[in-house]
Amino acid sequence: MGLGIGLAFVTATVAALAGVAEHEAGLASGLSNTALQTGSALGVAIVTTVAVSRSQHYLAAHKGANPLAVLAEGYQSAFLACAVLAGIGLALAFLLPGRPRKPAHELPEPDPAADAAAAGDVVIRSGTK
Repeated sequence: MGLGIGLAFVTATVAALAGVAEHEAGLASGLSNTALQTGSALGVAIVTTVAVSRSQHYLAAHKGANPLAVLAEGYQSAFLACAVLAGIGLALAFLLPGRPRKPAHELPEPDPAADAAAAGDVVIRSGTK
Protein backbone atom coordinates (compact mmCIF):
# COMPACT_ATOMS: atom_id res chain seq x y z
CA MET A 1 0.00 0.00 0.00
CA GLY A 2 2.86 2.40 0.73
CA LEU A 3 4.25 2.14 -2.78
CA GLY A 4 0.84 2.82 -4.37
CA ILE A 5 0.16 5.82 -2.18
CA GLY A 6 3.63 7.22 -2.86
CA LEU A 7 3.18 6.91 -6.60
CA ALA A 8 -0.31 8.40 -6.47
CA PHE A 9 0.74 11.41 -4.39
CA VAL A 10 3.73 12.19 -6.61
CA THR A 11 1.61 11.89 -9.75
CA ALA A 12 -1.12 14.08 -8.26
CA THR A 13 1.41 16.71 -7.21
CA VAL A 14 3.02 16.81 -10.66
CA ALA A 15 -0.40 17.10 -12.30
CA ALA A 16 -1.48 19.86 -9.91
CA LEU A 17 1.65 21.94 -10.54
CA ALA A 18 1.77 21.48 -14.32
CA GLY A 19 1.17 24.75 -16.10
CA VAL A 20 1.33 26.89 -12.95
CA ALA A 21 3.30 30.11 -13.27
CA GLU A 22 6.59 30.09 -11.38
CA HIS A 23 5.56 32.91 -9.04
CA GLU A 24 2.44 30.92 -8.03
CA ALA A 25 4.15 27.54 -7.59
CA GLY A 26 4.37 27.82 -3.79
CA LEU A 27 0.68 28.64 -3.49
CA ALA A 28 -0.30 25.80 -5.83
CA SER A 29 1.92 23.33 -3.99
CA GLY A 30 0.47 24.30 -0.62
CA LEU A 31 -3.08 24.05 -1.91
CA SER A 32 -2.34 20.65 -3.47
CA ASN A 33 -0.81 19.28 -0.27
CA THR A 34 -3.70 20.62 1.83
CA ALA A 35 -6.23 19.01 -0.50
CA LEU A 36 -4.39 15.66 -0.41
CA GLN A 37 -4.17 15.66 3.38
CA THR A 38 -7.80 16.72 3.84
CA GLY A 39 -8.99 14.15 1.31
CA SER A 40 -6.99 11.41 2.99
CA ALA A 41 -8.37 12.27 6.43
CA LEU A 42 -11.92 12.44 5.09
CA GLY A 43 -11.51 9.10 3.31
CA VAL A 44 -10.23 7.39 6.47
CA ALA A 45 -13.12 8.86 8.46
CA ILE A 46 -15.73 7.65 5.96
CA VAL A 47 -14.29 4.13 5.70
CA THR A 48 -13.92 3.81 9.49
CA THR A 49 -17.51 4.96 9.99
CA VAL A 50 -18.74 2.38 7.48
CA ALA A 51 -16.73 -0.42 9.14
CA VAL A 52 -17.85 0.39 12.69
CA SER A 53 -21.47 0.97 11.70
CA ARG A 54 -21.70 -2.30 9.77
CA SER A 55 -20.00 -4.19 12.61
CA GLN A 56 -22.50 -2.79 15.13
CA HIS A 57 -25.48 -3.67 12.93
CA TYR A 58 -24.15 -7.19 12.34
CA LEU A 59 -23.56 -7.72 16.06
CA ALA A 60 -27.07 -6.47 16.88
CA ALA A 61 -28.60 -8.87 14.35
CA HIS A 62 -26.42 -11.83 15.40
CA LYS A 63 -26.22 -11.86 19.20
CA GLY A 64 -23.19 -13.77 20.46
CA ALA A 65 -21.49 -13.83 17.03
CA ASN A 66 -17.80 -14.57 16.80
CA PRO A 67 -15.89 -11.25 17.15
CA LEU A 68 -13.72 -12.14 14.15
CA ALA A 69 -16.82 -12.64 12.00
CA VAL A 70 -18.15 -9.27 13.16
CA LEU A 71 -14.82 -7.63 12.35
CA ALA A 72 -14.63 -9.32 8.95
CA GLU A 73 -18.17 -8.14 8.13
CA GLY A 74 -17.22 -4.55 8.99
CA TYR A 75 -14.01 -4.69 6.97
CA GLN A 76 -15.81 -6.21 4.00
CA SER A 77 -18.26 -3.30 3.97
CA ALA A 78 -15.39 -0.82 4.36
CA PHE A 79 -13.55 -2.30 1.37
CA LEU A 80 -16.74 -2.13 -0.65
CA ALA A 81 -17.09 1.54 0.31
CA CYS A 82 -13.49 2.12 -0.85
CA ALA A 83 -14.25 0.49 -4.20
CA VAL A 84 -17.39 2.60 -4.63
CA LEU A 85 -15.53 5.82 -3.77
CA ALA A 86 -12.69 4.90 -6.17
CA GLY A 87 -15.25 4.20 -8.91
CA ILE A 88 -16.92 7.57 -8.33
CA GLY A 89 -13.52 9.29 -8.47
CA LEU A 90 -12.61 7.47 -11.68
CA ALA A 91 -15.93 8.39 -13.29
CA LEU A 92 -15.51 12.04 -12.29
CA ALA A 93 -11.96 12.09 -13.65
CA PHE A 94 -13.19 10.95 -17.06
CA LEU A 95 -16.42 12.94 -17.18
CA LEU A 96 -15.38 16.35 -15.88
CA PRO A 97 -13.75 18.50 -18.51
CA GLY A 98 -10.19 19.57 -17.91
CA ARG A 99 -9.31 23.20 -17.72
CA PRO A 100 -7.99 24.66 -20.97
CA ARG A 101 -4.23 24.74 -21.14
CA LYS A 102 -2.76 28.17 -21.55
CA PRO A 103 0.97 28.78 -21.62
CA ALA A 104 2.59 30.23 -18.53
CA HIS A 105 3.01 33.99 -18.79
CA GLU A 106 6.58 34.60 -19.88
CA LEU A 107 8.48 37.84 -19.84
CA PRO A 108 10.04 38.99 -23.13
CA GLU A 109 13.79 38.67 -23.61
CA PRO A 110 15.63 41.87 -22.63
CA ASP A 111 16.95 43.95 -25.54
CA PRO A 112 20.08 45.89 -24.49
CA ALA A 113 19.82 48.29 -27.44
CA ALA A 114 16.24 49.22 -26.59
CA ASP A 115 17.10 49.64 -22.91
CA ALA A 116 20.05 51.88 -23.74
CA ALA A 117 18.00 53.96 -26.20
CA ALA A 118 15.27 54.40 -23.60
CA ALA A 119 17.87 55.59 -21.10
CA GLY A 120 19.25 58.14 -23.62
CA ASP A 121 22.60 56.42 -24.10
CA VAL A 122 24.33 56.30 -27.44
CA VAL A 123 24.41 52.82 -28.91
CA ILE A 124 27.31 52.02 -31.21
CA ARG A 125 26.92 48.95 -33.33
CA SER A 126 29.80 47.38 -35.13
CA GLY A 127 29.87 44.83 -37.86
CA THR A 128 28.41 44.48 -41.28
CA LYS A 129 25.08 43.22 -42.37
